[in-house]
Amino acid sequence: MKRILFSLYFLSSFCSAGVDVDVEHITVTASRTPIDVRETGSSVTIITKDQILRRNARNLAELLREIPGMAVSQSGSQGSVTQVRVRGAEANQVLVLIDGIEANDLAQGSEFNFTHLLVSQIERVEIVRGPQSALWGSDALSGVINVVTLAPKDADSSFGVTAEAGSLQTKAGTLFINHHSERHQIRAYIDTLQTNGSNIARVGTEKDGYKNTTVNISGVYTPAEILEVSYSLRSTAVKSDFDSIDFFTTGLPTDADYQTDSEQRYGGLSVKLALGKLDQIFSLAKIDTDNVNRTNSPVADITKGDKRQLQHQTNFYHGNHVFSNVFEYETEDYVQRGQVFFFGDPNKDLDMHGFSIAQEYRYNAEAFDFSLSARRDNNSDFQNSTSWRSTLAWHYLPSTSFFTSIGESIKNPTFNDRFGLFDNFLGNPDLTPEESFSWELGIRHTLANTRISATWYDASLDNEINGFAFSPDTGAFTAENVSGKSKRRGAEIEFSHTFNSIWSLSASYGYLNATQDSSGADIVEVRRPKNTASCRTDFTFVKGNISAGVMYNGKQRDDFFPPFPRPQERVTLNSFILMNVSASYRLTDKITLTARAENLLDEDYEEVFGFASPGLRIYGGLRISL
Repeated sequence: MKRILFSLYFLSSFCSAGVDVDVEHITVTASRTPIDVRETGSSVTIITKDQILRRNARNLAELLREIPGMAVSQSGSQGSVTQVRVRGAEANQVLVLIDGIEANDLAQGSEFNFTHLLVSQIERVEIVRGPQSALWGSDALSGVINVVTLAPKDADSSFGVTAEAGSLQTKAGTLFINHHSERHQIRAYIDTLQTNGSNIARVGTEKDGYKNTTVNISGVYTPAEILEVSYSLRSTAVKSDFDSIDFFTTGLPTDADYQTDSEQRYGGLSVKLALGKLDQIFSLAKIDTDNVNRTNSPVADITKGDKRQLQHQTNFYHGNHVFSNVFEYETEDYVQRGQVFFFGDPNKDLDMHGFSIAQEYRYNAEAFDFSLSARRDNNSDFQNSTSWRSTLAWHYLPSTSFFTSIGESIKNPTFNDRFGLFDNFLGNPDLTPEESFSWELGIRHTLANTRISATWYDASLDNEINGFAFSPDTGAFTAENVSGKSKRRGAEIEFSHTFNSIWSLSASYGYLNATQDSSGADIVEVRRPKNTASCRTDFTFVKGNISAGVMYNGKQRDDFFPPFPRPQERVTLNSFILMNVSASYRLTDKITLTARAENLLDEDYEEVFGFASPGLRIYGGLRISL
């Protein structure tokens, strides 16, 4: 890794000419206060509005495939459950924020289903990798993905529509309005997507369709120079078809007319009072999710989650020093309903609450930037926990920064971890939060038109929760913190270069070695490819652009549960290459035609064992902005 870092450094230094140090990329995720990416000690990637438009992407998972350190697992076609693992961590160990509101679904094991997040009206996505629990709490063990929907304050008021149609009888459309006045900035939109989908089973003809309707309103009102009020309301309603599992013959998905109806509702209000060197921020947030699975059973399976957060943050600025203090109170309610049968009774109502306090100190100097943060979580139902993080960015040259971070993050037990799905599961009140100690070391180098970053990271997870452990004393299943460590180490490289006003190129590579200690042996963890890579080139013309991307996903392991009495098997998913091409052409200043092709090579691949992904798809549409 040292050889890679120094090779990149000397290569970019040799090519440097006219270094541009005036371009700022501000992140609001890598710290509790806004900070220039160059000053952070964490790995940060920012996806801009321009990149989203160039790629004509529909959901966030499509964009994350090109980010190093991200492993995307989609269980079939559009609308299927889509997990994202960051740096080899579990899918529920990355925090997703939407306009500052925590969006992880506690009714689904505290995971976020990335297939439902449509991106046509998103302004910006910030991805911060590494230990972030000290800043953002339990779900941020491996990183934070922050989605921002509000347009920049200096944008013009606008109104517009988009429409798209194509393969698999897909139809999508958006109606949006951006309003900017002297004191008020607001964005409102409705985003829809409907598709007949493809068959997620390997055999059969039944299509698994999907429908998504998302309504979003976000805004900032400034009644006085020292006072700012931010608000956000978001609702996503989806219908997703899914198949049954053939438990008796193959153990694989088989055609069935099953459907999941889901609703996610997010609301937030924040008031910021800026008094010179002192900021006071009061915020409220509510996250309400409903998931209804309809199968052949006369009673639907229902899970509901309700999370409420109250937070107060104080920021104090003194010269090069920034002090932040956060108080947070949170309550969680979980409801589960379903058919009682021989496995047991799934019906339950659960709740918990917690109080947290966090502090961050930052020192910003010309030669280096330093931060130290810590957080204490007091939980009502399980052991309290402490997380911490320290970062350093050393600016060796105006164009070059070395950065490092080290810290310990935590992940609290979920309701499913503690209580399972049925009442014959023995709850374990002694479960403790999972703990991950990690560090990273990297370099960023910026030229006038070239950016290079390389990072090496190492993490070890203790107290990992096994939610399906057999208790020989009682003959029942329970959850337990297992002994041994899960080890996750790897490297990430990002590169971008603008050749001229017409042509630009970007590329990334991720290496990951993720293993779990099992009976003294290191076992490779599932759905975590060892090698991932991407390359994208963009051509910009007077009236349009063409963007082409190639993504490589290496071999990975997965679990297969064959019919009884055969034991569980560990299987291999083959590597695959996805090629996507998108284009746009401006007919007028207000009307733009769009086109895109996904899986251009018609690759036959699986990201979850037994679940078939769709082949070549082609779409066309238009964007109208007034």
